[in-house]
Amino acid sequence: MQSWHRPAPPAASRPTLVITGQGTVIAKPDTVLIAIGVHTEHHNVQEALADNAKRTNAVIEALKALGIPIEDIETTSFSIRPTYKHLDGTTALSDYEVEHWLDITVRDTKKAGAIYEAAVAHGANLARGLEFRLVNEQAYYQQALALAVKNAKEKALAIARALGLPLYDTPLELKEQPPARSTPYHPSVLSVSSSAPPVQTQDVIITAYVEATFVYSFIS
Repeated sequence: MQSWHRPAPPAASRPTLVITGQGTVIAKPDTVLIAIGVHTEHHNVQEALADNAKRTNAVIEALKALGIPIEDIETTSFSIRPTYKHLDGTTALSDYEVEHWLDITVRDTKKAGAIYEAAVAHGANLARGLEFRLVNEQAYYQQALALAVKNAKEKALAIARALGLPLYDTPLELKEQPPARSTPYHPSVLSVSSSAPPVQTQDVIITAYVEATFVYSFIS
């Protein structure tokens, strides 16, 4: 019976087989990142700024009252934009729009719905969505990486068996591939009459990829 496992390959050049391995770990999140925005508009820029500041401060105080520490509330974007109206071939200044975006790190995922409800009640009217995370994601990624290496080895052995070729089961070369990036959220408008939305916790999926090069021998 032909053996499919061999010791480490010699230094001499041999035929190689390049395999991509994938490993996935699914975990329950312990943190959720929520992006909330306050949009105001007024013909006078100072009025637009003052209204926005009042609403944003009210949102921050409401979040603090729910137990969110100030260090977990971060401004990620602030902008002032003039808007114009076009009539009869002329352009005239219409209003000023002010937007203030906050990233809120919530360390109890069950509070996500209450965070939205409180934010809207105190002046927030924009949201980019939410992202479930893991505080110690690196530990789960290491598990996924080990599974990716195992997957590459299993695939290489399966191909070698199908071709009837002996394979050195220790990779000659192993490269970690960059993980896939998450899809960004698009802004949405929050209704002033919104109540606490029923936010369902989503599992966090951590995937790792490796490229493994194996050496095989032709049967003489």
